[in-house]
Amino acid sequence: MIIKKLAVAVALAGAIAVPVKADMLGLYIGAQGWQNEVTGAFSQDSSSLVDFNFDDKVQTNLYVKFEHPVPLIPNARVRLGTLEGLGNAELSESFTFDNYNYDLATTLDSAIELTNNDATLYWELLDNDIIAFDFGLTAKHLDGDIAVTGTANGSSATSTENISIWLPMGYAAVKVRVPFAGVYVYGDANYVSYDGSNVHDYEVGIGYDIMDNLAVDVALTAGYRELAIELDDVDDLSANVKFSGFFAGLEVHF
Repeated sequence: MIIKKLAVAVALAGAIAVPVKADMLGLYIGAQGWQNEVTGAFSQDSSSLVDFNFDDKVQTNLYVKFEHPVPLIPNARVRLGTLEGLGNAELSESFTFDNYNYDLATTLDSAIELTNNDATLYWELLDNDIIAFDFGLTAKHLDGDIAVTGTANGSSATSTENISIWLPMGYAAVKVRVPFAGVYVYGDANYVSYDGSNVHDYEVGIGYDIMDNLAVDVALTAGYRELAIELDDVDDLSANVKFSGFFAGLEVHF
């Protein structure tokens, strides 16, 4: 149902959207180093989430965008990234994971290793030399493992939950450029909520053009990104985990 609603809304909006200025063909390639803090809790049972203390981690994000001037046909963006974290917790209550029952008053180690990839189709509702506004639909794929190691029934044990989740998400982005300064600020966001689960992924930043000519544009970017994942019994996993922190990157526009 959520997929149908988002698809219909985007299709209707795309049909009535008339960009103020049609873009020429453009290819954007970017990379970011994201220094983030990982916080949150997870469990097999939503009624007994356990908070873990995670180490900070530098994640790498890559993206490609393709834009064109053809009306109604959406532009496209693909992002590739990872979500990783190592943590531990002192168990003060019962904890079950992958059908293992871990002992109370013991230390539980955890490891999150996920890919965070998404593809977005979007339209430029507004696009001129000062401001741009985009909207569209994103398909996000979270895939990988969450593992814990500890003592279960007096013996050392490791259990792993594999997750592979496709999330249809709404998308919006805005960019405002300071005239003749080579500086711009921007923000973009994805969001979805359904059946007790919520996921949002937003980014705000500033860019500075270090090269701007007819052949290629190059910009340095810096900002803040937050990805929060709240799952209620999805693939036998309940979780409330957030990845957030500052990033620095480079974008090339052909």
